[in-house]
Amino acid sequence: MMAATLLPAQPAAAQPVPLVEETFTGATSVPEFVAVGSACLTGAPPATPGTGSHPLTGCPEGAAGPVPPTGGAPFGYLQLTSADNNQTAAVLYDEPIASEQGLDVTFEQWQYGNTSDVPADGISFFLIDGTATPEEPGAFGGSLGYAQKRPNDDPANPFENGIDQGYVGVGLDVLGNYFGDWEQRGMGCAERSPAGTVFRSPAPGPNMVTVRGPGNGTQGYCFLTATTSNLTTTGPWPSTLPGNLHGPTRVVDDDPQQAQDDLEESRRTVNVRITPAPDPVLTVSIDFNDGDGMQQVLSTPAPTPVPSTYKFGFAASTGLFTDVHLIRNVVVRPVLEQPALTLTKRVAGGLPSDPVPVGTTVRYEYEVANTGNMDITDLVVNDDVVGVADCGTEPVTLNVGERITCTGAYVVTEEDAARGSVTNVATATGMADATVVNSPESQVTIEVAEQEEGELDLVKSVADARPYRPGNRVVYRYVVTNNSTGTVNDVRIEDSHVTRIRCRATTLAPGASTTCRGIFVVPAGTADECERSGCRFSITNTAVARAGDLTSATATATIRVVQKPHHCRPGKKPHHGTKPKCGHAGRSESRTPIADATGLPAAERATTTARPRPTP
Repeated sequence: MMAATLLPAQPAAAQPVPLVEETFTGATSVPEFVAVGSACLTGAPPATPGTGSHPLTGCPEGAAGPVPPTGGAPFGYLQLTSADNNQTAAVLYDEPIASEQGLDVTFEQWQYGNTSDVPADGISFFLIDGTATPEEPGAFGGSLGYAQKRPNDDPANPFENGIDQGYVGVGLDVLGNYFGDWEQRGMGCAERSPAGTVFRSPAPGPNMVTVRGPGNGTQGYCFLTATTSNLTTTGPWPSTLPGNLHGPTRVVDDDPQQAQDDLEESRRTVNVRITPAPDPVLTVSIDFNDGDGMQQVLSTPAPTPVPSTYKFGFAASTGLFTDVHLIRNVVVRPVLEQPALTLTKRVAGGLPSDPVPVGTTVRYEYEVANTGNMDITDLVVNDDVVGVADCGTEPVTLNVGERITCTGAYVVTEEDAARGSVTNVATATGMADATVVNSPESQVTIEVAEQEEGELDLVKSVADARPYRPGNRVVYRYVVTNNSTGTVNDVRIEDSHVTRIRCRATTLAPGASTTCRGIFVVPAGTADECERSGCRFSITNTAVARAGDLTSATATATIRVVQKPHHCRPGKKPHHGTKPKCGHAGRSESRTPIADATGLPAAERATTTARPRPTP
């Protein structure tokens, strides 16, 4: 056995994000908490607790002792027991947690209000195998809802099982019987409690933190260690705790908020920490609400082997002697810092089905997810071809479970055509406190059309180069020339704006040309564009000609748009005066494309550029 040592609690370092945060002050709790026995919520309307494993509901009226008032939300508590005799209750967080992460649990507890001469019994924090879901708590009285018990050691009394598949039970033991092996606690264990198996009065380990190990049914739950300066078999066994687990509160008001004030003097804050498997260490620290803060009271190796997952919970019990047992403000974190980022890179709109020609602007999306247990700051996405991706306003913070999509663009070059493809690799990088976190690499490859000099030529133009207004029809002309040595078929134009383009001929002999025609209806600018550009902007669209396996170089054409006030979209009222306008002059800048390309790679998008309004 390892004796407990009193040490000052270590200062808090940066911690992983909580797995669980539950105040228990309301009328409900997170649904993963399930109750067995008398456990209930004082914040909920009064109710009779269910049988077996059941959701947390309200507490019964008329309970013994100075319990908090029912229906007390938002000043409620998790009530494990009232001051009635022979109660046992437990609350289990019914979701397994990987033991390789470890566990750090902080909670507030109240033990007060005994209706007997001696207060009893205590509260336990426990871990069970992650595959178990108990239907009943462990035994009442000195077993604290975790260990087994044969009441009064009387063979005529039936055995009460310990909690199903228990791994470790930390007893915050006011009375002191959890310390001893009387009533068959620890049955089947090779090493027994220092107090042995005999009945002792008074109880052998009052005001003590005692740890018991794995057990199931009537076997196990062996004594491991306790906060005493004497672990020999010769008593007494004085407690080394620097304060009292039991609180002095004797009266609780019927008003929920006043009741909270009445209970403040009995509040104790407990931290239980178990480091990651395979060689875990269990540490217990307590703030006795006496001004001395959190103090480490016990540290000991935790039992091995460790289950791959475990669930946590709280239990409490009364016997012949009683107390009220309450819990509040539970915060559970993994011990192990596991920051992690994932990155998925893709071409916006999907990979193009055809090889893209030289001059194509390929737009990429980078989806970054925080899949670890720590928040990530200063997030950056680096692409070995694009450079630094645009993730919005900097610096970028990504909280646990959050994701963000960044963007980037690349213009295909003749060198890419010579290689036949473009492959680029991206990585997301951020900081978890002082630790650099990198995602796995993510790459995308796009095929690039061969650059065959002059085999298919495209000239694009606007039929009328005048300024246009929203609603006007723009006629585009496309001249396609076959410079190859063979006849080409299926001549077609793909344009980022124009969807219905007709060609006079779709088959061209060597040296032949054809003219194609398409119409585009000018859209209205947004109110923000009016504000930025003084209702003047330009629209540039991109096209390629295709014929069989041949693809031309890209060709562009630009129109100028002048927008009157009444064309402003909802949300921006036109100014009225001697010079109609819907905004003020602004600097040139790009906006979201008006339309996606049809038939073009998703990267070939429209670009709309605001034009500064001339100064009168």
